[in-house]
Amino acid sequence: MRTLTLGNALVDRIEEHTLPVSLTFLTGDEAFVARRVDPLPSGFLDRETMNFQFSNHSWVLRVDGRTVLVDPCTGNGRTGRGPYFDGLDVPYLERLAAAGVSPEAVDVVFCTHLHHDHCGWNTRWSTGSWVPTFPNAEYVFAEEEYRRWDPAGPPHANSFNPNVFDECVRPVAEAGLARVVPLPYRISPGLTVEPAPGHTVGHAVLRLESAGVRAYFTGDAFHHPVQLTRPELHLPGCDDLERAVATRRELVQRVLDEGAFLFPAHFSAPHYGQLALDGDEVRFVPGGAVHAAAG
Repeated sequence: MRTLTLGNALVDRIEEHTLPVSLTFLTGDEAFVARRVDPLPSGFLDRETMNFQFSNHSWVLRVDGRTVLVDPCTGNGRTGRGPYFDGLDVPYLERLAAAGVSPEAVDVVFCTHLHHDHCGWNTRWSTGSWVPTFPNAEYVFAEEEYRRWDPAGPPHANSFNPNVFDECVRPVAEAGLARVVPLPYRISPGLTVEPAPGHTVGHAVLRLESAGVRAYFTGDAFHHPVQLTRPELHLPGCDDLERAVATRRELVQRVLDEGAFLFPAHFSAPHYGQLALDGDEVRFVPGGAVHAAAG
């Protein structure tokens, strides 16, 4: 995906990898799928397999004189993450460099939540230990989310996220790079971290407002466009499903009301879009932002 321009902000997508996920985990309503999914680009549904492409990627924003990395994926060489995620060996940092960003140039790392596929590249393996990948960055963590995963706090059941705090968060804190903040929290004049709980108790989104353009970087509030139309649909793994559904409904209404762009963490190409109404039903409109001029 080419660099996008949103107001005075530049936005790039940094891919880690993709994997197939069955749409039947979300819905089996054939008429609904035909109406709302079939018109979308092919990555949102392969009719032969009924799978969609679950994209793992980060977003890089350059705005207000800062370079901000959102949701740094799973990372290479991890174990205990499960199929498709264990033992990755992908050129993520090379893709970041291709977008014109070195690890040293990142000013802020923001994780919408601390599932392994949103914080893994916080650290990398070096000389026998996990060390911060972005040595000059301030790593912003929502306070409630940080406490939820800290092993020193009350235990929470979660079988698919083992050792993530110790590998991907604690080394950052020990290096003095972590900023644990109550929400809302302003990163810069145009970037605000706002609560969006449910998927995890401290899940948050990043709101961009620049030169009259608005966008929401929504992490795992949404995994597939069917949830924009029917927020009650969900994949397994939410801390609080009722709150997750309420959060989706609220975000959908805000994005509609504001004419904002939506940048989820896992949507297939073109990976982002806007919302529109078709009668009384919300539909996803892929893409729509301006590409930055070649320099």
